[in-house]
Amino acid sequence: MMLTGRVYSATEGASYGFAQYLTEEGGAFAKAMELAGRVAANAPLTNFAVLQALPMIAEANPQTGLLMESLMATVAQSDKEAKLRIRAFLDRKTAKVKPA
Repeated sequence: MMLTGRVYSATEGASYGFAQYLTEEGGAFAKAMELAGRVAANAPLTNFAVLQALPMIAEANPQTGLLMESLMATVAQSDKEAKLRIRAFLDRKTAKVKPA
């Protein structure tokens, strides 16, 4: 698109999967802040795994990727905050965990 100069409207871009959200004019900042708040509320280890481990797993050969995935799952599940959130989910309650 950059080389041809082709331009898509926001609606077209959303339908093609270039964007995940479509807001009213002037609503992008509010939506971005809402999404940032949701990310900040994740367990820190979850954000680390998504930003650091997943790209490495995707680039690794299949055997190494499976090992890394298993290790990250074990580490993430053993995290104290993750255990609290899983227990809250199983108890059908909202986790009362404050973001760090």
